This record gives sequence, C-alpha cells and structure tokens, in this order.
Amino acid sequence: MEKLIQKIKSIPKTYFYLSDIKKISKLNNASLKVAINRLIKNKELIRITKKVYTTNINDVDWKNLSIDIYSPSYISFEYALSFYNILSQKPLHLTLATTKRSKTIETEANNLMYKHIQKKMFWGYVQYHKDSNYLMANPEKAFIDLAYLSLNGYAKFDPEEMNLKILKKNRIKEYLKKINNKKLTKLISSCILNKYILI
Repeated sequence: MEKLIQKIKSIPKTYFYLSDIKKISKLNNASLKVAINRLIKNKELIRITKKVYTTNINDVDWKNLSIDIYSPSYISFEYALSFYNILSQKPLHLTLATTKRSKTIETEANNLMYKHIQKKMFWGYVQYHKDSNYLMANPEKAFIDLAYLSLNGYAKFDPEEMNLKILKKNRIKEYLKKINNKKLTKLISSCILNKYILI
C-alpha cells in the first residue's frame, strides 16, 4: 500500500480519477478498491466525489475540476460576478451554467452548483487561462445569465448590490438582441434606464 500511495503522489495533477490510479497500479479491480478504501481511512487519500481523488484538498484546482466532471459547463452567475468585482459578496459555492440538468456536487471543501440554461444561451465565455481547461463567462454574460435565472425564480437578481459601472452597455444590448427574450430585455433595460449601467 505504501508503494501505491507513492505512485499516486507522483501523478502530476492536483486531482485525479480512478482511471488514473488503475494505470499506475498492478492490482485487480477488487484489490484496488480495498487498497483505496484503506488509504482513505488512513487519510492518505481523499475522495472528492465519485471516482475523483486527491492527496491534498487544498491543492485542488476547483475551476478546472468543475468543468471536467460535469460538461458542457462554464463558470458564471454569482461566482463570475464576484470574480470580476461586480458582486461585492463572495459566494459560498462555485456556480456554473450547463445545458444538462441542474445539479449540486457537494465536496469536503467546496460545493459545485450547476444551473441549467438553454442551448441557445450557452455562449459568451472564454478560456480564462491558456494553460487551464476552465471556461468563464465574460462580465456581461455572467450578469445576463443571473438575470435569466431570476426570471423563473431560480436566482436572486438585485442590481443595487452590484457594481455595474464595470459592465459594457453596448455589449449587453448586443447580447440581448441575440437572445431575443422580451422578459429578459425588459428586466435588463430597467437597469439601464435607472442608470445602474454606465456606458
């Protein structure tokens, strides 16, 4: 078992999958399952979620992980708005948009909250770092995504709690035209008319 944990620690990732462990282990499936459970019991290995592990929860790249384990998805809503300093309060969870069903994955250190959006809304994100896999909505799309969720009561949308001077009004108008949703346009337009958003 000592040899196995050393091999696991040599995996060049902040988190890894059961399939990664199988590649470096000579154990059959039954024996490997027993060995992994022992390592977890001895706190040498941590199970993040089903078939996903780490040796140090503090080193986990949560943004990359969140995209890897439930895709297609991109980081948006409250987390992205906080990241861009539009929302002053830091959210408790990592929030993502997905075309799959809504889902929350609870882990020891972080909760990953995936909110369903229609396929026609799945755009407006960028690969934030060229060396990373994670995708994040740009500020205007994160703002619109949150407003979109709020239309059916799935999110709180309060412009007064946001620093909307950061947002680009022309880009928002362009996005609203592309989405073509009357309720959403009315909601966002009220923010513009009330001068929450500046050019």
